[in-house]
Amino acid sequence: MKQIKIWGILCVLMLATNILGAETKRYEIQSAIIEYATGSSGNMMGIQTQTEGKSKIVFKEWGKVELREERTRSVIMGKEAHTRQTTKIDHDRVYIVDYEQKIIHQYNPMALNHSQYKNIAKNAQEMIRSMGGAKTGEETVLGYDCEIWETQQIKLWLYKGIMLKSVTTMMGLTQTTEAMTIQMNIPVSDEDLKLPDFPIKIMQQGDPTQMPQLTPEQMQQMQEMMKNFTQK
Repeated sequence: MKQIKIWGILCVLMLATNILGAETKRYEIQSAIIEYATGSSGNMMGIQTQTEGKSKIVFKEWGKVELREERTRSVIMGKEAHTRQTTKIDHDRVYIVDYEQKIIHQYNPMALNHSQYKNIAKNAQEMIRSMGGAKTGEETVLGYDCEIWETQQIKLWLYKGIMLKSVTTMMGLTQTTEAMTIQMNIPVSDEDLKLPDFPIKIMQQGDPTQMPQLTPEQMQQMQEMMKNFTQK
């Protein structure tokens, strides 16, 4: 299950990040702190799962520096588990925290762009278009007028490039994320964006350990999922 949790982090990055190191603004808002309620349920590889939790994003410099945290409570086959996930974008680098190993993995754009996860370098609208999706409407979330972008698997509510709500169905799970509190254009300190005091491991291009190792069944499901995404 650990590998799938990491894949979940990468999916979040895939939908949230613009081209790393680019001079263009990721968002049309200078800074923000947004707290979300999250939940998912479904049958993944024959295992019934249900999760609930909270997440938060904090960013400044129009999204060039962003910290994303999530804590979840899961019930899998009647057993309860708690997880914590933290990722950070700092200009041209991405950091993923592994709380079990107490280490932080650092990725640069080259390592990401030469992997099967190269679409992480696209922003939300570009990603939806590459999956054959499009803008389908508009709707208000907590008083903010959002554009709705969707494919068969993903539906996003975006305000000035910022995801305020999402419904994603993949690998047998339906996951929802919705903003509960929103603070825009407020002061954000370095302390707000601080990572845990763990050692950092720099992941190099071509390093086979730089991305999570999946079982053959998980890899087959991912390949089918990506095939569906790219169908026009």
